[in-house]
Amino acid sequence: MAVLNYALIGLGGAGAGFAVAVAARGAKTCGWYDCDDAVRSSTDLAGGLSFEGLGGQGAVALPKSAANGAEAVAGADIVIVSTTADRHAAVAREIAPGLASGQMVVLHCGYVGGSKVFADALASAGAPGSVAIFELNNTLHLAGKLNPSTVVIKGQKRWLELAGLPEAQESPHYAAFLEQFPEFTYSPNVLESGLNNPNCIGHVPAYIGGAMTLDRDMGDLTTGILHFDEARMGRVNVIAAALEQERDQVMRAAGLKPMSTAEFSRRCYPAGTRLFGAIPRFGPKLQKRFLHEDVPCSLVPLEVLGRQAGVATPLTTGLIALANILEGVDFRATGRNEQVLQLDWMQAHCSARRQ
Repeated sequence: MAVLNYALIGLGGAGAGFAVAVAARGAKTCGWYDCDDAVRSSTDLAGGLSFEGLGGQGAVALPKSAANGAEAVAGADIVIVSTTADRHAAVAREIAPGLASGQMVVLHCGYVGGSKVFADALASAGAPGSVAIFELNNTLHLAGKLNPSTVVIKGQKRWLELAGLPEAQESPHYAAFLEQFPEFTYSPNVLESGLNNPNCIGHVPAYIGGAMTLDRDMGDLTTGILHFDEARMGRVNVIAAALEQERDQVMRAAGLKPMSTAEFSRRCYPAGTRLFGAIPRFGPKLQKRFLHEDVPCSLVPLEVLGRQAGVATPLTTGLIALANILEGVDFRATGRNEQVLQLDWMQAHCSARRQ
């Protein structure tokens, strides 16, 4: 197997987990960058990352952090972007000067239409058109940071979709990448793959349903993340189930094939792929970043597709409105709306599924 050189953009829980996976599979991280000063300084001081949880404890050596994203990606075969989805366009513009023909970029993960957003931003920044861009429909791990240079891995998925244009498979690194990560299955339909990401169905109802506790001091557990299944408990699950049904109606009307959240979980987490207990939880709340990903990058395009398909989306619309009020942001204006994910792009993916 060819030894691939990886560049990692974003070293939060998802990116740090991927760094551990890269090392475990015999590949090399040749560059990395995170916009958080604390992550860069702590990881540089330690000489890499510590990890614990699923797979035991250990450490992964990393090179010194790059000065910026463009420097980090220079010379890499594959670039893994593990930032929040709302930053995809900004990250594309930042790394564009360091990209070269033949490189492969993987968004970890893309939400809805991430690879299109990324490709459009790269084109506007003058990056080479021969960069192959893919997006995963979720993150490889259920992971979180105990501190800036220590990641806890509580789950590792055994199935994910790697979506991208068919011609992107011509990348010289594509076959080796899939050999290194056999749990990734190719999908040519970026729109369908992104809409089947279940994050918004668990996160948004849980965040809005627990809004009264968001500003409450709960000591060491004031901030953190909930597991997806925990987020869908009680009455919140009623909202989540209704949102899933609404999403499925839109997708079917558009000619796309929905995947239930239960089936998604079954494929991702067969027996032995998650830890329960033993490792400290990361808190009883959802972090704000989930709302700033799931609403603009999943619910906004779902509402757009619903209008296009002639399907009413009252719950999706209501959740967007509540999120706008809670965060003081117009997520429709900042999100993946008709101007970002053009209607002809959506229609092309819907038409391709019908063929």
